[in-house]
Amino acid sequence: MRDASWALVGVSMLLGCAAKPPALPPPQAPATAAAPGVRVLLLWSAPVDLDLYVTDASLETVYFANPVSHSGGRLERDVTCETVADGEKAEPLVEEIGWDQPARGRYRVGVDFIDACGSKTEEAEFRVVMEVSGKRREQTGTVGKARFQPVVIEFDVSQR
Repeated sequence: MRDASWALVGVSMLLGCAAKPPALPPPQAPATAAAPGVRVLLLWSAPVDLDLYVTDASLETVYFANPVSHSGGRLERDVTCETVADGEKAEPLVEEIGWDQPARGRYRVGVDFIDACGSKTEEAEFRVVMEVSGKRREQTGTVGKARFQPVVIEFDVSQR
């Protein structure tokens, strides 16, 4: 009787797992060596195109349509639906913006769910990782399809 109970528990667990696939948490950013300047990473796992926006202290925003700012900010990595279609499922999707010599002041990070890339995904979990002069902060969140979140997190650069 005991073996039958374990078998029923096992079948129930399998059926429960098959009914609803688990949500994928936003991937962890790899550890990096402390570097001067500012680096902002957006990481996610859903097969969609999210976009990273970073507005610098002079209120200029670096993103896909303005990949280089007057203050030296650069869009280092940009994900498109082509990238999503060509990518390996095990690899996290990553966008990156950075400044080697950032101006002092307040910076604002935004995230936009710009395209579902043919999937039926309506929401995507993400992780934003900021490294400011070697100090790291992270923020997780969820963004809905065709929804722009202009302020996911803000941070200050106090030294140059």
